[in-house]
Amino acid sequence: MARLFTPEWLDELKARCDIVDLISRYVPLKRNGREFVGCCPFHHEKTPSFFVYPESQSYHCFGCKESGDAIKFLSKYENLGFIEAVERLANSANMPLPDMKDNEMQAVQRKKEERAKLLSALKDAGRYYFNNLFSNHPNAENARKYLAKRQIERQSIIRFGLGCSLDFDSSIKYLNQKGYSNEILKKAGLVGEVDGRIFDAFGKRLTFPLINKEGEVIGFSARLLEDKELAKYKNTSATPVFNKSEVVFGINLLKKLRDENRGKDYDGLENLIIVEGQIDVITMHQFGFENTVACLGTAITPMHARKLKQFSENIILLLDGDGAGQKATLRSIDVLRSVALNVRVCRLPEGKDPDEFLHTYGAEAMKKLLADSTDGVEFKIDVLAKKYDLNEPNERAKFVQESLVVVKNLENSSEQDIYLPIIHKYSSTPIDILRIDLSKIDDTVKPYYEREDDDNQPKPPKPVKKDGFARADLFVLASVLYNKEYARNQDLNGLWFIDKGLNDAYGYVMQAISNNNTPNISGLYSFMEVDNSTPLLLEMVNYEFLPDPFPEISFRSCLLKNKGRAVQKLRDEYQIKCATSQDKEERDKNMQEVINLTKKLEELKQQIDVINTEYSAKMNNYIKQKSKRPKED
Repeated sequence: MARLFTPEWLDELKARCDIVDLISRYVPLKRNGREFVGCCPFHHEKTPSFFVYPESQSYHCFGCKESGDAIKFLSKYENLGFIEAVERLANSANMPLPDMKDNEMQAVQRKKEERAKLLSALKDAGRYYFNNLFSNHPNAENARKYLAKRQIERQSIIRFGLGCSLDFDSSIKYLNQKGYSNEILKKAGLVGEVDGRIFDAFGKRLTFPLINKEGEVIGFSARLLEDKELAKYKNTSATPVFNKSEVVFGINLLKKLRDENRGKDYDGLENLIIVEGQIDVITMHQFGFENTVACLGTAITPMHARKLKQFSENIILLLDGDGAGQKATLRSIDVLRSVALNVRVCRLPEGKDPDEFLHTYGAEAMKKLLADSTDGVEFKIDVLAKKYDLNEPNERAKFVQESLVVVKNLENSSEQDIYLPIIHKYSSTPIDILRIDLSKIDDTVKPYYEREDDDNQPKPPKPVKKDGFARADLFVLASVLYNKEYARNQDLNGLWFIDKGLNDAYGYVMQAISNNNTPNISGLYSFMEVDNSTPLLLEMVNYEFLPDPFPEISFRSCLLKNKGRAVQKLRDEYQIKCATSQDKEERDKNMQEVINLTKKLEELKQQIDVINTEYSAKMNNYIKQKSKRPKED
């Protein structure tokens, strides 16, 4: 398949975008010498280990090993396809896309036009449903009665764009008249089909438009208005513009609230409140809690978490009092913390949801409830305390063990230490004993709410086994691509890598050098699909350089080791030719090549021996000098 964008065009795009400016829109960054550092947006951490490198236009997290360029960051953070991420960057940089010359680029254009058509159809459907709500139709009256019963104000109806579907076909007729084909309506998730007959997917339901932060209607959630044996709530099925696992109801209003509050020292909203349903969100807004949203589905996903992190570092989970979905709640805490969000949990009284609580007790009572919310990890321990009978020694021991596993899964020792007094409060076990027991728990043990589903979870890939050659290969390529000083101006000709991904990366390095460019990680991402390559290539991209007082010697040794293997491979090929050739002249010629390559191989081995001897001598001297230094008091 032809490449949609040339490496040169992608490099120019990334140069125009500036990766520091891009990432700082999502993650607070601070200058650290020539780099910028912040807390990683892809995993939970308190100590920043996420580095952004302006020179190579790349990023790398030393905690979770995530790395890439501007395109990959935007793609991963916003859950965009490669082409969508490129288009968004190009738009922000006012850089026109390449001419649509080949079939693939034309396909991209068609996809873009289809997306615009789908969004237009959804927007017009939302307007139609909204206007229906104020009509004289009996189903519109039923919808208004339901909203009145739930005490939803007219201002909220307008603010959230609520509407209703009157029947199963009038919306289709209306949208057809607007120029939308039934095929487009199907792709937008607006219609269903049974036995060749299409119908309004949200027929006779109250509709809640689902709007992204850009203000585009991407789907609907709809509530049944009649008592039938159908699902009470129905969401748009997966479409090219809608994915339930990343939709946040109310995020468009959150963006508006953020923009209104943005000031000179603005650092995000103080906190966000997550509730379980759309009515809860609307009621919370009516009572002044405009920082409230809901995530579609039973659990919060990493994509939800990353979207929310753009607005605040602090999350309060406001849960119904019936205790349903507790396992999902506990997992949601982990998901939110995994992107470095601070999580608190607020449990409503038994039998109440946020809507009922506010109408019964009012906004001041809700403010107090939110102020008394519990830290997310402490909430997990509280759940365990209720699970076991702490008056029974065996039960108490199980509580301690499970609580320590929860604590063990935290980021660092200082954070773990914070929660030991809470376990002590419930169990009366001395903190020193808890600390000893904590040190004995295997780091890989999962919390209790995760272990039950282990059999259904995909097993993690086995680590790649590496011999001395593979380790040398990784070091050589990583040193070149991370532009280490000792790797500059070295003769890189004649290298060969067994691993296909590394060999492809070497091809990029040599192409960049031949074009008088400096090879780097960002350029590698433009040249090839790194994430779809081999595990060794991914390891090279995320390479961790170990402390070495003489890296220039190590690099020369690894470089010669690779060249020696390349010569060995070539010699083996000529030996096979000698053995299989029927022509004496050709056989003699091949034999001479074998002899020459054998000499070359011996020379390389001698050079490696000299370098290794030099390294050993310098290292011994280094250790002696270091041992003579006076120790600090």
